[in-house]
Amino acid sequence: MASHSQQSPVDIAHTHLEYAYVVLAGDKESLRASRWNSIAQRDRRMLAWMANLSSTKGDAALQSLTALERGKLHCEARRLIGVLQLVLRCAQGGELVSQFPAANHDTDGIAA
Repeated sequence: MASHSQQSPVDIAHTHLEYAYVVLAGDKESLRASRWNSIAQRDRRMLAWMANLSSTKGDAALQSLTALERGKLHCEARRLIGVLQLVLRCAQGGELVSQFPAANHDTDGIAA
């Protein structure tokens, strides 16, 4: 069986764009800011809250965050990624419950 990349075409295109931004513009900070802005506001707020920052820091522009605040966000995101990977492993499997009742063929003459 051939191994396939886990990246979607969108991820690959994003990687190529990132490389082009860095090579052509040389401005990594604007790339970071655009990625920060692409994250849903509620997710940024939740991460800021989990990093023991004010949840309003999630609404702020990336450039307004200090290096310490970014570091706290980074560490909390790393920790959260590990926890979520464990949740993904635990959430697999289980009994599949049927949403339909068992067929009762007493009156239609079909032998079940």
